[in-house]
Amino acid sequence: MSQLPRIQETEASGEVANLYEEIQREMGIPFVPNIDKTLALSPSALAGKWQVLRNVFLQTSLPTSLAAMILYTVAAANKCVYCGSIHKVTCRTVGIDEDTLAALDSDLAGLSPRRVQAIVEFAKKCAMDRHNLSDADYDSVREQGVSDEEIVEIISLAALGNYLDTIADSLKLEVDDAIAQALRG
Repeated sequence: MSQLPRIQETEASGEVANLYEEIQREMGIPFVPNIDKTLALSPSALAGKWQVLRNVFLQTSLPTSLAAMILYTVAAANKCVYCGSIHKVTCRTVGIDEDTLAALDSDLAGLSPRRVQAIVEFAKKCAMDRHNLSDADYDSVREQGVSDEEIVEIISLAALGNYLDTIADSLKLEVDDAIAQALRG
């Protein structure tokens, strides 16, 4: 259970209200997520999280489906229920099937095509075992035609995943009702 209050959409004013509107519009969602409602206690923290999410996730040159798979894999590895739920719904929304979701959660070797597998494995290692990244890890994604720009974006998405998971778990956030409903239906 969350340890801090949330600023509801009806209570938001000024900068927070503007950020809420921007988040909903640019994310294409009809609600403000609990992570944002809680971060709104510090408008600068909310603005910072939003800018990172916008720049790293929404503006990546990678396909949205691949970026969503990276975030879901990191959340699953970190056992972040809140972020895992949101990223799972995002994956489904962009067309990721249940078999692929299961592979992202527990069997990356089962992913295909090989390019996607290499990218997601690299991203997971960046998030979970970055001190042991080797030349071979970089070579494995480069062999799949991944550019240096894309490598930077993959690393940034892995870091974003860890950032979001840390916030959500530390704030002890409950899964948003809309996300819980989407997972059930």
